[in-house]
Amino acid sequence: RRTRHRRGVGAGAARDRVSVAVRLGAADDLPHVAELYREWGYRSAAHPSDTLIVAENDHRIVGALRLVVEDGHCVLRGMRVQPAYQRTGVGTRMLELAVKHIGARECFGIPYEHLLPFYAKLGFVEVPPADAPPFLAERSESYRVEGLKVAIIRRPPRPPLPPR
Repeated sequence: RRTRHRRGVGAGAARDRVSVAVRLGAADDLPHVAELYREWGYRSAAHPSDTLIVAENDHRIVGALRLVVEDGHCVLRGMRVQPAYQRTGVGTRMLELAVKHIGARECFGIPYEHLLPFYAKLGFVEVPPADAPPFLAERSESYRVEGLKVAIIRRPPRPPLPPR
């Protein structure tokens, strides 16, 4: 049985641990992710239809992201990592697993602007709102009105690999 996460893990504590597992989430992870999203002030919720990816340390979820299909488009949403685990490679490992699940599909997201180089490492590029699905352009604009510095990103579709 999973235990609840602990608040206030010191910044050094995460860096000393190497046992962070990154995996596909399961239905029993949803309440834990919802609790973390609330703690982090993230307003959206994880749903059973989402592809959930979590980072877990000592039976506690310390990071999460979701791949969601909205209006027929793959959208990366809700990528969050506990502050004590940031800059330790956990986010990169989560995004690498997400990219495997995205496969050849096109995928969009709306990250904070300062994270654009992070996403670029795995093939995401910034696009103007006019080149994004209208619902994402509207969402991005609503975030900007709130004072958030966000950008729309896109991972272009990839050609299928030739058969072996």
